[in-house]
Amino acid sequence: MVTDLVYLAGPIANISGCEAIDWRKYATSELHDYSITVRDPMREKRHPMKDMTKISADFTTYKEYGIFFTSRAIMTRDFNDVKQSDVVLVNLLNAQVPSLGTVMEMAWAFAMQKPCVVAIEPDGNPHDKHPMIHEAMSFRVSTLDEAIHAVAVILGRG
Repeated sequence: MVTDLVYLAGPIANISGCEAIDWRKYATSELHDYSITVRDPMREKRHPMKDMTKISADFTTYKEYGIFFTSRAIMTRDFNDVKQSDVVLVNLLNAQVPSLGTVMEMAWAFAMQKPCVVAIEPDGNPHDKHPMIHEAMSFRVSTLDEAIHAVAVILGRG
């Protein structure tokens, strides 16, 4: 059986641990119902970050948490995950500031010609008005459920 792989991109810094984790857990469960496997950048980070009220944008804050919190590990793991994935699901809903890591992941997906399904509000999102970010959105929807369904359709599972 062919296993389709989806990378779950979206803000981590400047939001709570629950905000970073919960939507990814939900998407993982929903995509599993379509027999789709996910790569979650919060893996190995859930336990130390789940109770944080705001995840720092300064990665050096977490250096004592181990190798998966280093800049090299974050960059290598996330790049490799995008490279291995068939589709990138991006959740930009409720973003208050631009997510630089997410924008990089979208750029990698664009360069590798991988579809990017982006859940984003119709108006007012800080990512919305930049022309390059706008063009990196292969599919744009306004809810996470629409994004999950779009991923399933793209992979021939919906």
